[in-house]
Amino acid sequence: MNQLPNTEPKNPKRSNSQFLKYSGMATQMLGTILLFTFAGLKLDSWLGSKIPVWTIVLSLTGIGGSLYLLIRNLPKI
Repeated sequence: MNQLPNTEPKNPKRSNSQFLKYSGMATQMLGTILLFTFAGLKLDSWLGSKIPVWTIVLSLTGIGGSLYLLIRNLPKI
C-alpha cells in the first residue's frame, strides 16, 4: 500500500503567519492599484477628457508602484 506523504504543516502558527503576510501584501497591491485608477477616473471626468489618458497613466503607475513595494518587501519575508 502506498501512503501519501504528510501534507499537514509542521508548525500551524508559522503557516498562518505566512498566509497573513501574503494576504496583506495582496491587499496592499489591490488598494494601491484601485486608488490610482480611481484618481485617474476622477481626473479624467473633471477635465472632460474624451480619451481616458489619466486613467491609463495612473493605473499603470499604481501597478508599477505596487510591484516596486512587493519586490522591496520580499527579502524581509
